[in-house]
Amino acid sequence: MDVLVCVKQVPDPETKLRVAPSGKALDTDGVKFTINNTYDEAMVEEALRMKEEFGFTSVRALSVGPARAEEALRATLAMGADEAVLVETPPGMELDPLFTARLLAAAAADIPHDLVLVGRHAQDDEAGAVGSALGEYLGLPSYSFVTELTPVAASHQLKMRRYLEGGEEVFSGPFPAVLSILKGAKDPRTPTLPNILKARKKPLKKIPVKDLEAKVSVLKGGFQPTSAVTSFTLPPPRSGAKMLEFQTPEEAATKLLKVLKEEAKVL
Repeated sequence: MDVLVCVKQVPDPETKLRVAPSGKALDTDGVKFTINNTYDEAMVEEALRMKEEFGFTSVRALSVGPARAEEALRATLAMGADEAVLVETPPGMELDPLFTARLLAAAAADIPHDLVLVGRHAQDDEAGAVGSALGEYLGLPSYSFVTELTPVAASHQLKMRRYLEGGEEVFSGPFPAVLSILKGAKDPRTPTLPNILKARKKPLKKIPVKDLEAKVSVLKGGFQPTSAVTSFTLPPPRSGAKMLEFQTPEEAATKLLKVLKEEAKVL
């Protein structure tokens, strides 16, 4: 059995962001990019656990993006994935979650997979739509917010767990399937230097996005974004903090209430 993990490259959370002159995108000049580490690394860790604990044959990585997205795939290979495929888009090509899902589905059709894993959402757009859309385009059931899964090969069932407000839910469903993964109990492994060096030699296939146009065009939505960004703005700068001097907790509470009422006017 095979696992396919879909990863995304996003701006590093520590990088300084600027709005492009068009007002509809980020200015990527000088921006450092990284794998979508909040969820994608957790998703890759879960895939590697499937291979180690349940005997899955391989873990393959797939991404859609410009040439620089190869870095995110190499990071996945350094964690332990066996192979990678990049659907390479030209500079400036617009993608939205549904168009991305169509491209992933077209590429995944030629990659062996019994499980397809995606991160719950990307750090840049936080749309959280690719997993469900990908399941629809592949004709597979999809499950979201999964934190832990156990395959039962004999019955082709997955036992899954996800957290709910105030508790957790345990449920099961058939596979092949597409799963959106939340961060689970196990922290993602840190690639070792030998594995980073090995990752440079692991197979990484590049597919020009135009090669998938015929396959994608027959899917609902076609070979184009389904939605478009109309404006992009950064949040306003934070105002300076005001420090309160006090001797006791009671005095601190009194002064804070006064500021909230008289200056902030929120009470």
